[in-house]
Amino acid sequence: GGTGFFFPPAVSSDISQGHFTSSKSIADTTTASRGHVISADSVQAYRGVDIGANKPTLDERGRTPHHLVDIVHPPTDPTKASSYNAADWMRDATYVIRELTTSHADDNNGGDHNLNASYGGEEETSDEEGTVMNHEVLMRRESIQKALNSSLGVSNDNNEASEHIAKPSILPVVVGGTMMYLQWLVHGRPDAIRPTVEAVERATNKIDSFRIDTESDAIASKPNDSLLESIDKDEPIKEDDLSNDETAWKEASDYVSSLGPVFAKRVDKLPGRDWYRLRRLLEVAYTIASKNNQKEKSEQEILQHLTEKEVYTGIRSGSLPDLGYDVRCFFLCPDERMTHFHTVDSRCEQMLLRGLLKETADLHVRGGLPEGSQVTRAIGYRQALEYLNRTDAKRGDEGAFAAFVDVFATATRQYAKKQMQWFRRDESFAFVPVKMEWEKGRRVGDAAGAIAEMCKLSLAEFEAELSSGTKDGAVDGGGALPLSAQTKLDNEMQGKKMKFFLSKRVRLVDGSDDLLAVLAEADECTKKVQGLGEEF
Repeated sequence: GGTGFFFPPAVSSDISQGHFTSSKSIADTTTASRGHVISADSVQAYRGVDIGANKPTLDERGRTPHHLVDIVHPPTDPTKASSYNAADWMRDATYVIRELTTSHADDNNGGDHNLNASYGGEEETSDEEGTVMNHEVLMRRESIQKALNSSLGVSNDNNEASEHIAKPSILPVVVGGTMMYLQWLVHGRPDAIRPTVEAVERATNKIDSFRIDTESDAIASKPNDSLLESIDKDEPIKEDDLSNDETAWKEASDYVSSLGPVFAKRVDKLPGRDWYRLRRLLEVAYTIASKNNQKEKSEQEILQHLTEKEVYTGIRSGSLPDLGYDVRCFFLCPDERMTHFHTVDSRCEQMLLRGLLKETADLHVRGGLPEGSQVTRAIGYRQALEYLNRTDAKRGDEGAFAAFVDVFATATRQYAKKQMQWFRRDESFAFVPVKMEWEKGRRVGDAAGAIAEMCKLSLAEFEAELSSGTKDGAVDGGGALPLSAQTKLDNEMQGKKMKFFLSKRVRLVDGSDDLLAVLAEADECTKKVQGLGEEF
């Protein structure tokens, strides 16, 4: 998770990266300070995705307003699998923050609670992929506006402006674990070139050709009755009926890498089989080639000789500091990583006990988990779907279930480790220790108190606090390290002993009623997803 506090001119605000911290703890803190939570979670944005996204409950949202939660319908069209991206979220988050921290009574136009107008007054705007705003975008913006109006006491029926409403001081608190979202908001949007419509279409067709060719080869090599029956019925071909996604990914990524060193370097940095970002690289390549079209040089020659600076300048823009906000960023860091990892394991078990497998099965059957979509790639849903689609499935298979739980928990811990590494490198974030051995209410209060004290500092004092520690632990003039620097150093040093971590079950132990209940649910979900008959 994450948290950040933002302070615009004369108004305070905050961003925090709370490490796998429920927004409940943040909500408890913000309630007293009239804070509003803005979700920076790429999965919580989707409706119908609750357990796997660890969304705040309706009760929690009732006590503290939450924004950018449940604003997007899960895509059922694989070509729109990544329809909500970092650029969309950054625009939405910036708008919400501006609305929460602006006194509309002072606006020259008497207040404007129209989201489309506040985005620049364009009824048809282009998104990151160069496509015209569609109905889905308009619906999303309407949902965001309704949540804002409700939280500000503005009627959704008459759409009146709020200039006559006494508006309390509001502290926007951005909370979430999607690192790219927070990076864009704090440091600005990267300078990736906007692709042309032609480049988008060409890149999409090219990527699709690799995947279709691989599927066709798999179908030809596996002419079993069940597969042919599914084709005749126009049913989706399951991933296990194909030669996996790996062959298609290797061919497609090799092709993009072959376009030139700049693109090969970017492909190497992609996290797993990220089809969306691979296609974006191809869009950039095709766009640059078309804009630098020279008769004496082929497309391949143009791309091969590009330098990094010709493609990416490294300049970011549109960050909250660029807009005049005083931004305070915090990473809620567990003080004991061994204990924290056991907590992560326990959380994974709790999600299964709450019905993660059933939620995944229901989404899949409704077409809400198309291959490559943001939700399908999310930790929890991805492992659950792979487990429910396993080959040679049989009832009561404790071995297969145990292996699934291990993979799920391991992926979650690896992401937790990645978050720690990422934010240790970001000098804008103050590390706040969370006492893992303390009772929850006490540790939340302690962390909230530390954040509150740092928010009282002037911006210059806060930045001095962040820069006072160095990597080797030295401080100017000697003496003890500041809280943030010491917490960051301790977190890094503890990583050396994490190789000795041993996972252990808490609730889903052998022979327990909890395990038997979840196994029974797992069997029914497997049957539902795979369309198995009564013989299963």
